[in-house]
Amino acid sequence: MNNFTTIVGGILAFIGIAGLVVLIFTTPAWYIWNHIIVHKFDVPTFSFWEAFWTLLMIRFIIPTSTTKSEKN
Repeated sequence: MNNFTTIVGGILAFIGIAGLVVLIFTTPAWYIWNHIIVHKFDVPTFSFWEAFWTLLMIRFIIPTSTTKSEKN
C-alpha cells in the first residue's frame, strides 16, 4: 500500500508541476495579447489554450539558442 501511495503522489506532483509550468509559460503572453494587442490592431482574442499552443508551436519552429562562445 505504501508503494501505491508513493506512485500516486508522484503522479499528482508531476501533474501539479506541469500545470504550474504551463500557467507561468502562457499567462504573460496571453495577458499581453488580450489586453494590449487586440485593442491596438483590432485582431481576435485568444483563449488560454490557444495562446499556449501558439507559443508552443513558435517555440518548436524557432528554437532559442543560448550557446555562448568564449574568446581566449
